[in-house]
Amino acid sequence: NGSTCIAKGAPLLHSPAGLPMSTAAASAAPTGFESHRMGFRKHHVSTLNVMLHLVLTPMGLLGALAALARATSPETASTAVALYAASLAAMVPFPLFVASACASFAIASACAHMQLSYAAAAGLVATSYFGQDLAHWITGESTYQSSYQQQSDFLSLLAQHTYYLLPLALDAAHAAGIASGVLLWLTPRNDVLFTKLVGEKAKASITCLRDWVVAQKPSETCTTHWWALELPQPQKEAFETIADGTEMKGMFFERFASSQYAVESLAGMNEVYVASTVHNKNSDTVFFMDHVDGPYMLYPFCYVYRTLVAITHNTQISTVFPMQPFKVAISDGEVIGLDFHREVHRIESDPSKPNEERRITCKMHYVVYPKCLGPVGRYLGYLTVKYNEKFRYLFVNTISAQTLFWKFMTKMVLVGTELTFRMEQRLGLNNVVFFLALASLHAYFGNYFFLAATSFLHHVKAIAAFYHRHSTSMGKLQRDSILTKSLAFAQMAFLYHKHLDTSSDTTSLGLVVGGLALSTLAFARLGLTRTYFGSELGVLEPKREHGFPYNVLPHPMALGSLIALAGAQMLPGLRVEVPWLVPTHAAFTMVHLFQEIFDVHA
Repeated sequence: NGSTCIAKGAPLLHSPAGLPMSTAAASAAPTGFESHRMGFRKHHVSTLNVMLHLVLTPMGLLGALAALARATSPETASTAVALYAASLAAMVPFPLFVASACASFAIASACAHMQLSYAAAAGLVATSYFGQDLAHWITGESTYQSSYQQQSDFLSLLAQHTYYLLPLALDAAHAAGIASGVLLWLTPRNDVLFTKLVGEKAKASITCLRDWVVAQKPSETCTTHWWALELPQPQKEAFETIADGTEMKGMFFERFASSQYAVESLAGMNEVYVASTVHNKNSDTVFFMDHVDGPYMLYPFCYVYRTLVAITHNTQISTVFPMQPFKVAISDGEVIGLDFHREVHRIESDPSKPNEERRITCKMHYVVYPKCLGPVGRYLGYLTVKYNEKFRYLFVNTISAQTLFWKFMTKMVLVGTELTFRMEQRLGLNNVVFFLALASLHAYFGNYFFLAATSFLHHVKAIAAFYHRHSTSMGKLQRDSILTKSLAFAQMAFLYHKHLDTSSDTTSLGLVVGGLALSTLAFARLGLTRTYFGSELGVLEPKREHGFPYNVLPHPMALGSLIALAGAQMLPGLRVEVPWLVPTHAAFTMVHLFQEIFDVHA
């Protein structure tokens, strides 16, 4: 990702060509871009911090340029940008010069188009300056300016810092692997966590809990639960030893950076759980259905995780994750963690692999949140604990319902569980809310906002998932891709039909129909799972397809899409109304095609 291992006490500098310099040469290196680059990188390691700077830095430059254009003339501002970009040619490595020049001219174009007032320009500059300080506070990283503000040549260093700010931000983005980070953010993620407890304290605690549960002789016809806070003192301490252990926290910090996220135990939800291998259409049936545990799947930026710690040896009962898809039978200290409010799962019992003893697990719960959003994260934890208490009351009364009311509530639990799963499986509640939000913004902005915001999402998700294949959820990828591609196709079909004259646009229609037919044949040959990277994600064995159309044409699915797009672009009315739509689709298609050809992935 662009990071470099450096021996302590021997900082690595780079020559203007971007090549490492020897220690001797580095000690004699003049102050300039190289010294600023190394200092700037040290204070911009967080991907979030760098991403915010990539937005805020051009914003501030746009504001400054807009003020200059108002004070002088747009031509003077454009000339200043050209001179600035040219001056960087001799000061920074060539790739950074090219990137900085492109960014500079993009800012100049935006300035000329927007014609901002003095107030708007000042607002952009202020937002940029204070926003960058806020970004450092959010991510817990000190500012680069703070590293030299006590020096005697502070003003000179500040002037250099300001002059190099744009290439410094772009360089930090490269060093932080920001492109990979953005793609990972766009990837439909597999957020299931795994670890295994191997420490002696954890093993002793597992033995303590197992022996106590077995002595209680739990029911064999329904599940049994004990709140962790109500356990006898020795078992309570054993439970807490596991829950607060470094092995459990380490599992989270492999997924969430410890410098940016806090992980706190939710003791009010923790319990010891003994599984049942049967269910009698009571609320225990929920565990054997695809379900999500909690209701707060739309709560932003924060997570509640339910972790299952296997206390006994287990071969019979598996936890199934249909959106990934995979299943696992945790056993003997193995741990699996799932997003309480978002991850669809169920349990399965395999009578052909019977357990010698009851399956006992500890359910341990944690709230995970960005450190800068402490109150927001802890509030999600509070809401989840309260929800769990209410649902636990409902659950206990519907395990063996006796009255007509509780029998009715049992039915409601099962129906609600099924409907929630179907919504999540087919659409994804996050997707529904996202598209509704875009529709609301479109009502305000108009001018094809919704079309532009939704037409290319399936391309982006395909590129991101192919690149971050080891972090991708197959089920979520298929769901999101089908949904976003269907929406994009429907809008394109509407615009095409609007401008199509069947009497004169026969060539265009023939290309569109032929291209779509070719893509459809290719899709049918591969099937849904292989089309959406089934072999790359490890779901299917790699296989070379020799049937039609793959035995005649290379990459027929992409080729068919490009042929159909070429046909659509032939309509004059479509080109005039949305001149950017078809070329952008074609560009994304080509990018992903080359990604597949050259197997570009993390």
